[in-house]
Amino acid sequence: MSIKDKLNILPLFDKDVDLEICGLDETFDEYCFDISINAKKLEENKYVIILKVTPQEGTNYELIVDYFLMINEKCFTKERDYWKKKEVLENVIVSETKVRICFGVSVKQALIAENLTQKTSFRYYRILCAGTTFYINPTFLKKLECSLFTKWYNDEVTHESCTIVQELTEDELALLLNACCGYSSIVIHSRNIYEIGEIALQFRIVGVIRAIDAHVRSLKFMHPVRKLEMALFFRLTQVADEIIREYKNSMERLNLLHEYLKENGEEMCDMHPDVLKMLDIYDDYIVL
Repeated sequence: MSIKDKLNILPLFDKDVDLEICGLDETFDEYCFDISINAKKLEENKYVIILKVTPQEGTNYELIVDYFLMINEKCFTKERDYWKKKEVLENVIVSETKVRICFGVSVKQALIAENLTQKTSFRYYRILCAGTTFYINPTFLKKLECSLFTKWYNDEVTHESCTIVQELTEDELALLLNACCGYSSIVIHSRNIYEIGEIALQFRIVGVIRAIDAHVRSLKFMHPVRKLEMALFFRLTQVADEIIREYKNSMERLNLLHEYLKENGEEMCDMHPDVLKMLDIYDDYIVL
């Protein structure tokens, strides 16, 4: 199955391009974002191909997307990427003047973030951290099941005017709150998953761990062994169960590990022992 089929994306651009004669300067409109692909000559027979996104003026949309960019045989893919600002997504140097370029994007979520530093009728309770005041709904956060959010709820119930947070930095708290209550539901993407995961693990935020579990299970290009590593670190039980059920045969699991080690230039000794145990692979196995 091709990458575009696996991601279920119809290409926006799929052409043979002569960079010397025709150049490359294409722009596409996607959910209030301008997507551009252009090429700049660096020197004789050497070009840089740039994929860039820019939010259109006057819009507040943020996007969660899957995209791919194929340049000849090289393919760059990203699942559940987060677009908010003007930025370069890919910057690829090629040594050929004639190239095949294929690009596609699929919008998974179009979001409008709330400003958590502004009070609303729904978000009314103050959380103070360093020099910033955040406004949250303690009843909503309590449903995510963790002692930190339960404390905020109890503070509000006992008529405290605010809660002061010292366990997290201002940036960490902003990251956590934006993911949990900046939108209509918990939002996990490729750019916040690791930091959010560490915070969720530290405070045992059950609702966030479940959201990360669902996110990882949905990824089509993350290697199954990497998913097991994620499952071990963030305690993603459904991720681990799904992979173990899919690869029941011991030889299948050994081949899976062999494939992962080869892709990443690693040795068996680099693997966490508990990941190997999940695969039923032990010290007396030989990986060629």
